[in-house]
Amino acid sequence: MPRLRLKTMGLLMALAIAGGACTRPSPSPSTDVDCRAIAHDLGETEVCGQPQKVVTIGPNLLELLLALEVQPIAHAEYFSFPMPQFDQPEQQIPYLGKLLTGQPKNVGTAESPSLEAIAKLKPDLILADSIKNKDEYELLSKIAPTLLFDYSGAGSAWQPDLQAIGQALQKADKATAVVTESQQQVAKLKAKFQPLVAQDSKVLLLLSEQLSQGVRLETANSACGALLEDVGFQVVVPADLSQSQEPSHVISLESLTNLDMDWILIEGFSSQNIDQTPNPEAQQVKAIKKEWNENAIAQSLPPSKAGKVYFTPVYLCHALLGPIGTEIFLRDLYQQLSPSEIKTSRMPIRFKY
Repeated sequence: MPRLRLKTMGLLMALAIAGGACTRPSPSPSTDVDCRAIAHDLGETEVCGQPQKVVTIGPNLLELLLALEVQPIAHAEYFSFPMPQFDQPEQQIPYLGKLLTGQPKNVGTAESPSLEAIAKLKPDLILADSIKNKDEYELLSKIAPTLLFDYSGAGSAWQPDLQAIGQALQKADKATAVVTESQQQVAKLKAKFQPLVAQDSKVLLLLSEQLSQGVRLETANSACGALLEDVGFQVVVPADLSQSQEPSHVISLESLTNLDMDWILIEGFSSQNIDQTPNPEAQQVKAIKKEWNENAIAQSLPPSKAGKVYFTPVYLCHALLGPIGTEIFLRDLYQQLSPSEIKTSRMPIRFKY
């Protein structure tokens, strides 16, 4: 409650600065304005006309916006940045920064967006996360129509959210096309992966920042676990967890020695700020890769001895679960699993990143 009161005071200050930015004028009765009710996780929100100034709170929403070929005026990333705008988005926003054509304003973090900064921009639409931003929903809605979504998890949960955002932006046809193209893309990639699946089908999927802090085993119910199985691989879990519907479980490093696996994929991350890092994606796996290569138990596993341990940033599997993240994850994985073949076998690419 204190946090919410503090944000309320901040919003009132922003109103004074922005000259009433949170007051949305009602359309004139004589003006023919296209208004529609958009369903989202916290109910329905009326959106009128075609929003031109969109704010995204969290990379999952930025991904869906960019998939519809719409650029944001402002964004709140997972990481905290000291600058007022993303002046070098490629070095500041993993993966998606390469798709940004401008320099959107920085409006805080996904878990703690700055209501004052958002209000000053007078946006037409705000896209936020229904888990992280539900406490701010009422206040955000006073600034502009706000839609909240959470498509975390496995499968195609992002697809109805993209359709809803497409409806809000008057890009319903584009949203439908993106969903169809993504389904076709996964089917094509599945065919590309088949020789690799035939050779090494059983994959152990792990998540860790530091081995000393523990390891999580991800199942086929996780986002990337589901993708791996979609293209033909079998995600390995201990027998006592074979019926679990959970996306992940804490597991000891020692227990991995009892599992039958052909290769290992490790989702690494770093809680350190990635501000102005030349390669923010590589930084996310740097620490765990070093630890894995120096750990005796990890190196005793058959995939380690065979040189079949690969790494991917957790950002892909837990932040970018939509069409762009799916393509990047599968393309990068293919490149790691078949580095020699990639030179002569071009992967299909829809998004230029």
